[in-house]
Amino acid sequence: MADDDLSRLDDWMGQVLQGISPPARKKAATKLGRELRQANAKRIGQNTEPDGSPMEGRKPRLDRRGRVRANGGRNRMFQGLRELKHWRIDADETGVNVTSVNAVIDRLASVNQYGETAPVGRHPVTREMIRYRYPERRLLGFAPDDEKLTLDIAAKMIEPD
Repeated sequence: MADDDLSRLDDWMGQVLQGISPPARKKAATKLGRELRQANAKRIGQNTEPDGSPMEGRKPRLDRRGRVRANGGRNRMFQGLRELKHWRIDADETGVNVTSVNAVIDRLASVNQYGETAPVGRHPVTREMIRYRYPERRLLGFAPDDEKLTLDIAAKMIEPD
C-alpha cells in the first residue's frame, strides 16, 4: 500500500473517530490491534511480507568441510515469533500499537525488519565474534487486506445497534 493511501485512511479514520466516545474508540482500537496482530502472526508463519512477496530465505549453514548441512526439512523461519503471546497490543482512544513483549523478541524482530548486523556466534579457534548482516525481511506491516479489515471495524463502530 502506498504511503499516501495510508495517510488518507488515517485522516478518514480520524474524522470517523471524532464522533465516537473515548471508551468506544478504545474498544475499537483493541479489536483492530487484535486483528492486526493475528494477521501479522499468520504472515510471519507463512514467511511472507505484508505486500505478499515471499521473504528472503535463510542462509544455508555449512559443515566443517564446507558442504551445506542438512536441516531435516525445517526451513521455516521465525517459528516462535508467530505465536500471539509474543506480541502485545497497546490500545487507547488515540490509537493502537502492536509491540513485542520482551527485549529478546524485540531485538530479533528489529534485526530482521531493518536488515541490521548482529552477532551469530564465535569463531571456534580465535573466539572472535562472528557478525552477519541480515537481509531486510518485513515482519510487521500493513497489508492491503488490513485496510479492508480497518474499514469493516469502522463500519461496525458507526452503525446503530
